[in-house]
Amino acid sequence: MSELRTVELGRLSWEEVAELIPRNPILLLPIGTVEQHGPHLPVNADNMVAHFVATRAAERANALAVVAPGINYGCSAVFSHFPGTISIRQETLAQVLRDVCDSLIAQGFRRLIFVNNHGGNEGVCEQVARELKAAHGLVIGNVYPWFLGYNLMRDTYEDVEKAYGHGAEPETSAMMAMFPEDVVRERMAAGTYQPFAGWEPLGYSKVKVPGQSFPGTVYLDSDEVAPNGVTGDPSVASAERGQVWIERIVGFTAAFIDHFAAVTADAAWAQVPAETGMVKPR
Repeated sequence: MSELRTVELGRLSWEEVAELIPRNPILLLPIGTVEQHGPHLPVNADNMVAHFVATRAAERANALAVVAPGINYGCSAVFSHFPGTISIRQETLAQVLRDVCDSLIAQGFRRLIFVNNHGGNEGVCEQVARELKAAHGLVIGNVYPWFLGYNLMRDTYEDVEKAYGHGAEPETSAMMAMFPEDVVRERMAAGTYQPFAGWEPLGYSKVKVPGQSFPGTVYLDSDEVAPNGVTGDPSVASAERGQVWIERIVGFTAAFIDHFAAVTADAAWAQVPAETGMVKPR
């Protein structure tokens, strides 16, 4: 459990942050996007969940951990035809992520974990993490809450293939538990990939190839293959299942924070520099 007044860096004063840095905390950086999640879930779901998981895990972890204000815009071009989706280019996200990390590193933060909750950002996160490793020697961690949920919740469903999908499960159950007031239950609907222009989609970029057991790749927009934005069945969703999601995903993230802290505790690259050029409290 955290000993801090708050684990949210943005709610600390500059003097409190200056006092925190020499203690070499793990710094979590939520990264998300604004995109459709079906007719019943909010377009800000990725960001809401990234911040929730990061904050709860920082509070639960034994290691000292804080959560930076997040980067709330990401690479969601595949959903751009749905109202409310706000997508930025990969190069834009990469530059913002570089600048944010460079600013934190200059202040003395050395142990960073991205809490990225959108698949379209994953390539950029790895790219920037490797650039920062080359430039500063840092080894940066990454946690992807939605992806963890897909993997850690399978045993709670009778028919995973039917229930799972974007805007379906386990997203809907998780949102029912975390943000029940933002789930519009009367708009809940199932959806599936539908044929489009001769293609038989298996995903937004995967299609069946006749006579072949392996899919081909073409780049389609989500509204072309999933008109209501849903690719699964949220009818089996429940807040009770969502509580299991919270326990498993927050629990994993807290365990990852503690393992990251232990492994990096004595690493030369992870030590806070004696001088950072920052103003010190009097």
